[in-house]
Amino acid sequence: MRYTRRSVVNLAPAEPGWDVEVTRSGEEPVLCPVIGWAIVVQDTSAEGLTETAIEPAFVYDGAVYTPAELAHSIGELDYQIIEPEE
Repeated sequence: MRYTRRSVVNLAPAEPGWDVEVTRSGEEPVLCPVIGWAIVVQDTSAEGLTETAIEPAFVYDGAVYTPAELAHSIGELDYQIIEPEE
């Protein structure tokens, strides 16, 4: 299998209470619930090596995204992971 950038290769559910605050340039931040943790392909090499990272999978505007997918869809953004309150 050949991986491509931004591909989710694994997903684990998140404990309740995790959120992501997504901010687009010039707009108010949006608080999004995290539903899982995704292993996302960051880069691949010609030799077949794959670099991955763990990113939150969250609900934004009725769909599930990772930060990389959302940035690819709507443009540059900042995000902050917010841990559950104890």
